[in-house]
Amino acid sequence: MNPRRLVLLLAAIACWLPPPAWPQQPTRLPMVAILSDGGPTACGSGNTGEAVACMVDGLRALGHVAGQNVTLEYRYARGDFTRMPALAAELVALRPDVLYTLTTPGADAAAGATATIPIVVGPAGQPTLMRLAGSLARPTGNVTGLTTSVDGADMSKKCLQLLKELAPRTARVAVLFNPGVTPNVALVDDLERAVGQLGIVLQRVEARNAADLRQAFAAIAGGRADAILMLTDGNLAGNSGVRRLVNDWAASQRMPVVALFSPFAADGALLTLATDLNAIARRAAFYVHRLLGGAKPGDLPIERPTVFKLSLNRKTAAALGITIPPSVLLRADEVLQ
Repeated sequence: MNPRRLVLLLAAIACWLPPPAWPQQPTRLPMVAILSDGGPTACGSGNTGEAVACMVDGLRALGHVAGQNVTLEYRYARGDFTRMPALAAELVALRPDVLYTLTTPGADAAAGATATIPIVVGPAGQPTLMRLAGSLARPTGNVTGLTTSVDGADMSKKCLQLLKELAPRTARVAVLFNPGVTPNVALVDDLERAVGQLGIVLQRVEARNAADLRQAFAAIAGGRADAILMLTDGNLAGNSGVRRLVNDWAASQRMPVVALFSPFAADGALLTLATDLNAIARRAAFYVHRLLGGAKPGDLPIERPTVFKLSLNRKTAAALGITIPPSVLLRADEVLQ
């Protein structure tokens, strides 16, 4: 065959052949990086780490399903706050589209790791978010989110007011808190100035984790406290094992426990007055959703809760010989039997 005709024939055949199947590059899914001070746990477990699970539930309800249309990358500090800056740096190195975290240590670690990736914090204390965002109404940097309460000292004072209604002879209250959580230190300072009119003297008792509780209990007993006020953080009130230890020891001393974290009442505390942290975490999912859709942190004002939940444990009250007045029962959102 004529070489020229052969070339034309091969060209014609090539036109009829399907194009080669080149390898397709996988499409990168949007990524949400998640930094938790606790460990993995389910939404509704009563641990602070459950807020992460509740946020993920919220994302799913908004149509963001892990592995289908979004990638979720987790890092858990498991109660060791010193690890959080390194874990935040690991997540930032993955170049996520949004970084979600909670609590002051998480917020500080995330903000320290990036000034450009949008960060949603929820929940954390109002002073923390004000410091990192610059403005509650219109955040000026890359941080936005939701606070735990309007004023922690005011919430604590209301908690102690309720305690005085239930146990009027209460005169000395041990405030058990983690000194590694800076806002809690400032909260105790503010609370000391606020409770004088209640006829209460505060005793500061520090504990960073469960290992410090034996020493803390000895200090409370030595200080002859009438009751315990438990402040919130991931290692203490947010840890179900710690809650049981505190409540069991207090029960052995016939001493009421009050707290600013709702699950404490179910574990045996006399009363809790708190915001719904799981509801805040689900709301944080909406913030993540908006940022994934192209919104900027400055478009999302920092929200403060307006609804607070009063929980009473009637069984604990009976064991302590406390009769709950009808006026307090009527104000309760939850009465545990």
